[in-house]
Amino acid sequence: MNKPEYSSALKKTPFTYLISKKIGKLIDSGMIYADIYKKCFDENYICIDSLQRRREITNVVYERLIGIDPSLLQSFVSASIASSKFILAYAIAKNDKLFFEFLLTYYREALIGEKHYISISDFDDFFSSIKEKNIYVSKWTKRTLNQLARGYRNVLVESGLGTRNKKNIFVNRVIVNPSIVKRIEEIGDKVYLQALLGVK
Repeated sequence: MNKPEYSSALKKTPFTYLISKKIGKLIDSGMIYADIYKKCFDENYICIDSLQRRREITNVVYERLIGIDPSLLQSFVSASIASSKFILAYAIAKNDKLFFEFLLTYYREALIGEKHYISISDFDDFFSSIKEKNIYVSKWTKRTLNQLARGYRNVLVESGLGTRNKKNIFVNRVIVNPSIVKRIEEIGDKVYLQALLGVK
């Protein structure tokens, strides 16, 4: 069966920074998936009691990180917290098309426009527009969409891309190491910089 175009994985596994750092170090060290899975699931390297959550988070985080450029993975493991969190947000956007589309439309508009925040109604409007054009998303329940909106808000706040103020998320212009920005441009991923940093 083909993988759906859009995923709701962020409703259960949003930012998970510290666990991602642990798994990132294993990938960067050259470990293959089978050994990483054994260490995380069998040995509980990521310190999660629930076996189901341990399996789920290991797989989701691995899939996010294995898809980025090796030099960016090295930077994720060794860079400052701010740059490292930015790389993780970028990795999530690359791995989750729906979240990327949200960033490119609503988050970017808040960065470069006059509003500077994302409201609850913005999330509702975004998901409503996707439901109208995608039969898979049209079947998601209101509960799923609310959980997904919370997941998106979590990623924005935990990554430093946004600041929570009551029900709104005010966007932040994050400062990223220029070498990281340059590398993302070099590999042809400038569209993610447009979405995350508001660049032209």
